[in-house]
Formats: sequence, structure tokens, C-alpha cells
Amino acid sequence: MAIKFEANELIRDQHFLVNSQEIKQTKNGDNFYILELSNKDGKIEAKIWNNNIPQCNFEVGKIIELNGKSQEYNGKISIIMDSCQIVTTEEAADYSPSVPTLVFDIETLGKKFEELDEVEQDYLLNNLEKAEPDKEIAKNKTALYSIFGKVCAIGAVDFNKNTGIVLSLSDKNIQPENEKFTYKVFKTEKELLEEFWKLTQNYEQFVTYNGDNFDFPYLMIRSGINRVKMPFEIKKWGSDKFIDLQNKIRQNHGFKLEMLCKAFGIKNPKGEGVHGDQVSELYNTGEFNKIADYVARDAVATNELYLIWKEFMSGQI
Repeated sequence: MAIKFEANELIRDQHFLVNSQEIKQTKNGDNFYILELSNKDGKIEAKIWNNNIPQCNFEVGKIIELNGKSQEYNGKISIIMDSCQIVTTEEAADYSPSVPTLVFDIETLGKKFEELDEVEQDYLLNNLEKAEPDKEIAKNKTALYSIFGKVCAIGAVDFNKNTGIVLSLSDKNIQPENEKFTYKVFKTEKELLEEFWKLTQNYEQFVTYNGDNFDFPYLMIRSGINRVKMPFEIKKWGSDKFIDLQNKIRQNHGFKLEMLCKAFGIKNPKGEGVHGDQVSELYNTGEFNKIADYVARDAVATNELYLIWKEFMSGQI
């Protein structure tokens, strides 16, 4: 996000965080500085020409109070700095830009085992669920697999605005139990996925719980099956764009979300008596509101867990 100034706007006594500095030279051999500055609204480039260097006291990682003027060059706005000084009474974290972040969770439902053909039934029981000794339990796990199931609801929270939305398959209107949420209903999975990917284009960062292994692969495969175009490639590893809290908060193996909620003092999203393995049954009996409320609670719990991780456990992001 870029900080927005009009061209030729005077800038007086404004505070910014210095993220980086670079020394360059003009054609005449004079040194000048290029700084990357930021505040909660975003980032902007600033220049200090040679004649103003003595009036500028700055350091990377520090807050500065600057005076100068905005300038437009090749359609890009930057700041030409006249003077600046380091401010020692403010925290750098308060001047880091807020990255548009979407925290979300999905709910899925599966075909009935009897609806699968013989090859699919064999693949489910003897490959995907071969570790499950009880075949009757295995038969009810079709919702876990994107080739046998589909996305029936997505709950999402805008981390910065603390508002939420649920996208849900439903043949009737449903109402949110949480006043910070809005619900949108769709007749088909394809329409739901199209709306979700449209929503994601407003964000630069995505937070999930077990999203690396479940939510994102499921969404990707179901989008392909429905011929829905995804706006970006999912890169699970080594990217700050996709944060899976199950990978961030783990000891040996990953914990269940509800157990972390209990440990961290977060309201258990399953405390209302609804669990993920009940979604198919709820959908088949027309309990769309219960599914939507459940996925909204999951998104809220994940959002609260992310807040704790971000503030206390992530170090300097």
C-alpha cells in the first residue's frame, strides 16, 4: 500500500518509520539518499538531496519527524525531504503499515458413500482411509476429500476492520448470530467460489488454521473442477502472504484448534455443539444457518489466535 499525497503538497512535522536507506550519486557526482518510509497507511519513497543532508538526522528502524514536499515523477509520488530528526518517544511498530489481512475457514460436505462408484468406494476405503479400521466411519469421511466433496461455506474476518462475512450454499435466507458478520447465500458451489476469489483480491495476506494442508488445496481443486479462475498461485512455504497458524503454533505435532482455544482463553468455536463432521448431515436437513454460524465462529477463533500470535509470539514481523 502506498501512502497517498497530492503532488506539491507541503509536509510539516509528520512522523514516519525509516525502513531502509540507500546512497546514490547524481550525474554530477553528488551523493543523495533514497529512504523507504512507512506509517499505518502504507509506504512511500523519500529523497534527500546533497544540500539537505546536513539537516537530516535519521536511522533505519527509527521514527523520524520530517519536513518536505511531495513530488510526482513518472506518475509516482515521493517526498523530497528538507529536514528531519529522530523521535525517541514512539514505537516503531506503531508506524508499520497495516497489511490487508483476511482470516478464513471453510466447511465442506461430501457425497453419500452409496453415490460413489465401485472404483471410488475402493479408493476411499483402501487408499485414502486405509488407516481407519472401522469401515463404517471411513464411509462418512467423503467431505474431507475434494474429489468426493465440495465447499459449502466459507467464514472470513477482515483482521484490520474486525468485520466478518460468511459465503454459504443455501436455498433460503439465513441471518448472522454475530452482529459483525454479513451472510451471502449461493445456489451453486461455483458461484460461491467465484465470490470468494473476488473477495481475496482486496487482501495481501491470508491466515488460516491448517490452511496449508486442507483449506487452500481443497479450494484450489474445487476451483479447477468448477472451472473457476484463481487470481493468484498458492505458495505455502516461505511466504508471508500465507500464514498457517497450525504450523506456527505447534509442538511435535499440530494441536487441534479447539485445544489451543482452551489453552489461550479463546471461546471454543465448537462450544455450541456443532462439529465439522456434522456439516454434511446439517446441510442435508436444511440447517444452513447452523453451518454458517459455525464457520463464522471458527473464523473468529482463528482471528483471535492470530492476534495473540502476532503480538506475542511472532517476533518482529
